[in-house]
Amino acid sequence: MQQEEEQKEKYQDSQEEEKTSEEREEEEEESMPDSESDDASKEELIVGIVPAPEAASDLSNKLSNDLSNLLQDYVDDAYTWKVEVVVDSYVGIEEDADKTMQHAQRIADQKEWDYTVAITDIPLFKDNEFLVAEVDDSEAIAQISFPALGIAPLYKRVRSSTLQLISEMHHGTSETVRDNEQKRIDGLSKAKRKELHSLNSRELIKRGPQKKLLPISRVVTEDNEDTAVRYCARPKGNGYFRVTTGMVRANHPWQVISTFKSVVAIAFATGAYALIFPTVWMLADHYTLTRAITLMVISYCAMTSWIILAHGLWEKKSDSPDKRSLIKLHNYSTLFTIGLGVAVYYFILLACFLIAVFLFIPPDLLESEDGIGREAGFGYYIYLSWLVTSLATVIGAIGAGLEDEETVLKGTYGYRQRKRKEYLQEQEKEQEKKEED
Repeated sequence: MQQEEEQKEKYQDSQEEEKTSEEREEEEEESMPDSESDDASKEELIVGIVPAPEAASDLSNKLSNDLSNLLQDYVDDAYTWKVEVVVDSYVGIEEDADKTMQHAQRIADQKEWDYTVAITDIPLFKDNEFLVAEVDDSEAIAQISFPALGIAPLYKRVRSSTLQLISEMHHGTSETVRDNEQKRIDGLSKAKRKELHSLNSRELIKRGPQKKLLPISRVVTEDNEDTAVRYCARPKGNGYFRVTTGMVRANHPWQVISTFKSVVAIAFATGAYALIFPTVWMLADHYTLTRAITLMVISYCAMTSWIILAHGLWEKKSDSPDKRSLIKLHNYSTLFTIGLGVAVYYFILLACFLIAVFLFIPPDLLESEDGIGREAGFGYYIYLSWLVTSLATVIGAIGAGLEDEETVLKGTYGYRQRKRKEYLQEQEKEQEKKEED
């Protein structure tokens, strides 16, 4: 009996211990902060992003998914952050930086945003300098000209720039505030610093070789000017390089390259037919390296020029005398975009002919007296493929139309801007008709 009572007492004690541990766990859970309720208790700030259509809007949609959490880490964790995106065609055609800011301000007032960042794919100038980004902290408005950020990695640069601009709007632009923000950044964990690419409180993009080679200068403006901070690409050569390469990226050159399929087919058919004649074999055997390089350069330039002129991609300065610098940038970006497409086309054609010479030309016939009259090594086959590629480009491709002219036209700034202007004019007309009705 005594043993049974002792066992009962032990069982009751163990049950009480279990209950006590459960109660303790519940008390601990209740004492721990609930992330959802904690976030709900914080004030919400809304960040509006106003991108131009196409490349800028694609970046902004991706950016909006990542920005909310990053803003808590980098800008201020005392608030919850909400990001909204409104694509606007006007941002993609306006070449005046001040007017873009004013337009973004009107959208921000309508949407009741706390902070607004306009992202344009248009090169912007201020005081004869290439403008990368600017902040008006008094109005909580900022803008980014993403071509001035360079060619790659574009998304990371736009993300870093957006975080920096919002930080300047939220905390301020003074030296004291920036020093305090730097201390806060330095206090972040290594994982968060790595994710944010070790941003500096006074830099638009991360540190690295480009900081010295292609610097972006932070300029604090006077109180009587419109903006509090500007980020400019200096010197001018740096600006031209940054903006031109960024514009080439915005032109989506890989889409332009896809339109060369029919040209490759015509050029390959022409070159493959030429390969059966011994005259071409002997030309390759007697051509000097200088002559072969000259022929390649001529064929490359002829192909690039033909596409630009045939499709009316070159803009004339006489059409807009007041926008000579902008037209120059448009033409540079078009030249590099089409030139990149032609270079890829040329190497694809070279690879095709390298395979063709082994398949179409019997070695015995090539090395006979009717051919080159000597032993042909692998180097000769490469040389022959190179020569035929250049000849086929000149003879077969010139005069051939690209497969999708609309895609090529969209790969140029001037055409995209004209289309956006037409779209806005149509919208205005429709709005006027509605008001009349």
